[in-house]
Amino acid sequence: MSTSTASYEEKNERHASPTTKVKVHFVSVGAAPIMKKTKFQISADQRFASVHVFLRKVLKIQKGDSLFLYLHAAFCPGPDELLGDLNETFSKRGELIIHYSLQQAWG
Repeated sequence: MSTSTASYEEKNERHASPTTKVKVHFVSVGAAPIMKKTKFQISADQRFASVHVFLRKVLKIQKGDSLFLYLHAAFCPGPDELLGDLNETFSKRGELIIHYSLQQAWG
């Protein structure tokens, strides 16, 4: 089997299987704008950095402006962490709660 055939089959297998979703609940902190819709279903294989990009877009935050994201109102996961892994470890009542702020809120 050639390399191109193998990669084609791997892509098809990924598309054929249903993608696991993570329920994400965004909570504003301080002067951060409040979202009209705060709960979203995001693919478990997305990295935490994609949540940051998504939230910047939804809140219309400029590239130079600060945006801080926290889990458990305590810490910021690394940008390369998978949402599925974070969900398994830190979800409460089936939701991954992410607090967001325009200023540093917690250490």
